[in-house]
Amino acid sequence: MQVTTLGNVISTLAITTTILQFFSGALVCKQYVLNKTTAESSSLPFVCGTLCCCLWYLYGSYKKDDVIILVNIIGITLMVIYTAVFYIYTFKKSTVLKQILCLLFFLSFVICYINVEDDIQALYVTLGFVASLFTLVTIAAPLSKLLHVVRVNSTECLPFPMILMSFFVSLLWFLYGTIQNDIFLWLTNLVGAILAIIQLSLFAIYPNKSQSPSLMKNIVE
Repeated sequence: MQVTTLGNVISTLAITTTILQFFSGALVCKQYVLNKTTAESSSLPFVCGTLCCCLWYLYGSYKKDDVIILVNIIGITLMVIYTAVFYIYTFKKSTVLKQILCLLFFLSFVICYINVEDDIQALYVTLGFVASLFTLVTIAAPLSKLLHVVRVNSTECLPFPMILMSFFVSLLWFLYGTIQNDIFLWLTNLVGAILAIIQLSLFAIYPNKSQSPSLMKNIVE
């Protein structure tokens, strides 16, 4: 198989799996609508998701990479919808507005930088670094649950399907970044794949087991 053909196959799979991963937020929002509340959930995953998609879109636009542009246009659209749904059903509207304002302020700063930066190489490195940094922070955020897993010797609080999907998404983008010789894509997703493997390995080390009501209460808190 030629490199070009392989690249097309991998890019198609990367786009497809990423979009499927984006749509997982629809299941969460459906629950908000059914319950008429977001309860104690946070809007931060949706806001951070919007920010990451915006940064990668800017990066892809600069590189003129249609694959990156397409998948992040879809991502931005879905994340904005999810954030709007969250805002409608949350009782913490002021918190959501503050997060959105911070997002808009940061994006405005990035866009201003793009408009005044004359060094093309510096622009490329900065956009890639910032997009990678925020993506890794977003990916690493759920790792706080790992301490709980080790403490209770159970992976019941970890969403196996979502972690498995994250692994495949990161793996495919790692391969795409390698083919495109894009260090920001392959390095970011290599770290993402490794983090997913670490989480998946816990399912073999600590199989699920029943937990008491008091323990479940601690997980929620």
